[in-house]
Amino acid sequence: MGDSVKGMYGKLESEGFKAGDEFVMSVREGLAIGSTIVLGDRDVEVTLKRLTQALGKTDLRKLLSSNSEVEKSMEGLLPQEMKNQMKQSSDSVTMGVDDATFNSFVETMKAKENVKKIMAALKDTAPEIYEAMVAERDVYMARGLDELGNNVKTSVDTTVAVMGMAHVDGVERYLAANGWSEMSYPCLSSR
Repeated sequence: MGDSVKGMYGKLESEGFKAGDEFVMSVREGLAIGSTIVLGDRDVEVTLKRLTQALGKTDLRKLLSSNSEVEKSMEGLLPQEMKNQMKQSSDSVTMGVDDATFNSFVETMKAKENVKKIMAALKDTAPEIYEAMVAERDVYMARGLDELGNNVKTSVDTTVAVMGMAHVDGVERYLAANGWSEMSYPCLSSR
């Protein structure tokens, strides 16, 4: 599994995608306009400790089995060429997959509905892992945003939060339950 993840990240980087690059870009752009940058995720050491505890309570055979709900939700998103390659090779998922197929897979994985499917499957199959990796961090980030919004000393007109797609729904639910309402603004073109 670790080799597959390494292979996937290697392939992503060879295609010009850099893991976490969206966060780097958001900080760079925020600093360019004089924004205050607040890193609002839980300390990684706390998350790793919680994940270690969660792994001890999780049936890993159920989670990692070829017919687990997580596996099924992921497999349903794979392009046919990748499915065929996986059947033929026990090595890295990305071996032998052409760039167009891999790029198609990456774009599919970035779709909000697909992230929801995978997270729902993880929550059903390994609820303790889901809690440690996603739900607890959703609350942590949402509380931080809520405190920023309610802190009179900061007097901030606009807050921009950048987070992984798996966290958006949970953070939005928490904020909505605490009186926040959704607002939409048109995206201004820089052209």
